[in-house]
Amino acid sequence: MTALRALIMHGLLLLLLLLLGTGLSLLISMGLSAPAVNDDRQLLLATALAFTVIPGPLAWALWFWIRKKLLNAEPTEAAIWSLQGSALYLIALVISSTAVLQLLGSLVGGGASQSWQDQVGLVLGWGAIGLWQFKMLTTPKYVPSELPHLAVTLGNAYALVLAGYSLVVALCTALELVFVPQAILIGQGPLPRLLGAVIWVLGASILWLWHWKILQVQKLRDLFASFVVTLLGVALAALTTLLAAAATLNILIPLPWNFTAMGERFASFGPEAISALLTGAIFWMYHHGQLTDRSPLVTRVSRQIISGISLALLACGLGMVVNALLASISSPLNADTAPAVLRTGIALVLVGTVFWVTYFQPGSQPEPETRRVYLVLFFGVSAVVALVAMLIVGYRVFEMLVGPASPALNMLDYIRGPLGWLLATVGVSAYHFALWKSDREKLAALEPEECRRLILVAPQGSEQLLSALQLTEGLEVRWIVSSAPPLTEELRDELSHRLLTGLTTHPGSLLAVANEQGHLDFTPLA
Repeated sequence: MTALRALIMHGLLLLLLLLLGTGLSLLISMGLSAPAVNDDRQLLLATALAFTVIPGPLAWALWFWIRKKLLNAEPTEAAIWSLQGSALYLIALVISSTAVLQLLGSLVGGGASQSWQDQVGLVLGWGAIGLWQFKMLTTPKYVPSELPHLAVTLGNAYALVLAGYSLVVALCTALELVFVPQAILIGQGPLPRLLGAVIWVLGASILWLWHWKILQVQKLRDLFASFVVTLLGVALAALTTLLAAAATLNILIPLPWNFTAMGERFASFGPEAISALLTGAIFWMYHHGQLTDRSPLVTRVSRQIISGISLALLACGLGMVVNALLASISSPLNADTAPAVLRTGIALVLVGTVFWVTYFQPGSQPEPETRRVYLVLFFGVSAVVALVAMLIVGYRVFEMLVGPASPALNMLDYIRGPLGWLLATVGVSAYHFALWKSDREKLAALEPEECRRLILVAPQGSEQLLSALQLTEGLEVRWIVSSAPPLTEELRDELSHRLLTGLTTHPGSLLAVANEQGHLDFTPLA
């Protein structure tokens, strides 16, 4: 009941603060605008006043009640407080930062926006909300005991994505300005756009450095922080780099052998591909280095994520190569599209193969449980994709057989797309299943045999018997001296024979109790 109450109260506080931020930004923008009396302005003013005057006092009163509960909050309540504060901080950060970057970019780029008042209102209104929320989350007596660093981690993730996207846009604009000049008759030229993009890069970089260095997100080692760094800084950057590398190879592969066509491909998507390649490689290498001082599990998972991405690209490329080869022999109408598909498939195969071999290392010794999970996961995903592709192939085959066939469409041309996917995913699935089975056998062979235990309760003078048993491989012997009289040599020999027979017939660990007549009673041990 306490958790439900906290969820409702913090949800109401979040809603009220969102309304207050909207109202404040509207009021500020209207205060900066030229005075004018019309129906639209009156409606906007009424909305701004309603969103400010009503939610503001209610939010203050609700916060006054909530903050008393935060002093002795339960773990669930603390987690809800952290989620609510982090959500509001992230929303305010996104709105205010994009508004200030749009304003500065338009001013530096020479195209000052006509709605600068709205952007200033967004910056001041939502900036005030974000700063207040950040202060409350970092005040010592209000710091949540659960998920205390969630807000700064999410802010760092947003700043990282914004910085990466801004850098791609800036590099792309610069490459277009140098290599693909265009005559601009109407609109903004490339140089002002480049200056505006540089402002976005600088602003996003400052925002990221503030979270990463000053707020010390870089030093966080909790599970969520490591997950975010691995997901965005490594996985997303690696995916961007590999796709951009494949796109760049797509430009360079001479299919057909025509430099004019290569130039057209470069003008079409070359700047975007090179910009994404450089940006992704920078972010990937930096964050890959940041993982070295984290736990070995994080490092292994990051390597397996990259190998999974590489293998997915490799499988896609194989499917496209099969598709292109089938297209080239199925119909002469595909003569124009088949080289483009083949070129893209070859590029994906080359990039995927290089990075998959580098990060997966198929000839290496099997790793701990994480690799087995990776193999099972990839086998399952590829098997599902293969099943879907098989169903599509079957559907199209039966559609051709049952329905009226078009004279311009043959069977091979109709099924070549899903057939390529089917062949590629079947190969991937079979390989991962075979590798998983091989790893399981290797790991089983490397595991030491389970040591059997024998607890022997025997009379005094059984040292010779104990020495003989200790020579048995894989047997741990413990001797407990009983109060019975010592055994004769004949009884010791008979007892030794019975012990060896009992060890052969009884699996597992045993408790053996010998009496003065040389009889043995065996009891299995757990």
